[in-house]
Order: sequence, then structure tokens, then C-alpha cells
Amino acid sequence: MKSFVIVFALCIAGAFAGLTDQQIVKLREYKIGCLAETGVSEDVVNKLKVGEAVVFDEKLNCFSACILKKVGIMRPDGSIDEQVARDKLPKDWPQDKVDHVVNACKVQVGKDSCETGGKVLGCLAKTRAIALVN
Repeated sequence: MKSFVIVFALCIAGAFAGLTDQQIVKLREYKIGCLAETGVSEDVVNKLKVGEAVVFDEKLNCFSACILKKVGIMRPDGSIDEQVARDKLPKDWPQDKVDHVVNACKVQVGKDSCETGGKVLGCLAKTRAIALVN
């Protein structure tokens, strides 16, 4: 898959010069599937999308884990695949920025895979290493 900013399939069009139409379609499918699977409110996901403060409750945590698993950053056992995370960061980022993001986010661990997903996604959002799609 073409290298791109770590993707959290949410909701904003037009910010994806680096993503193909096929990748955007796939990410939308992931979002729809994870919304249905976790029961998280799309309103909460949309708040996260626009940078509003959100509480990472059980549903949002599980949504986060679901998305991260679908894009391959999180393994089925809930651990983070550091190499996949690195591969998904933009190739034009300086190595020190890649290292900062990966090192900061890979150590975010919760009591289960859902909580870990929420912590990792929160970290990725904080470091501005996520892209959002409709």
C-alpha cells in the first residue's frame, strides 16, 4: 500500500493528496465496519475528527483498536507493530519526527486491546500523525 500518514478512518474530505481513491474507499469501509462493531457514536468520532476534546470511553477505545487493527498498526493480540507504523508514516518526514511519533505511541498500553487502541490513537492524534477521511 502506498505510504501515507497513519490513517484513522474518520471524516474529512480533500486532505488526501497522498491517498488513492481505492485507499479512501477502503478506509471508509473500515470506519463503517468499526462503527457498527463497537456502537460508538459517530458524533464522538466526528468531534475527534475536528480536534475537539473527547473522552476515550470503552466504545471509542474499541473503535480505535478496530481501526488500528484493520490498517495493520495493531496486531490481533493488541500489540503494536512498530514496523507497520513506521511504514505508514510519510516518507518525506525527517527520521527524528518518525522516531518521535513511533517511540511516543508504541509504549501506550492499556489493560486490554481496546484501551491500548484508545491510548495509541490518542497519541497519534496528539502528535498529528493521523489522517482523517469521510
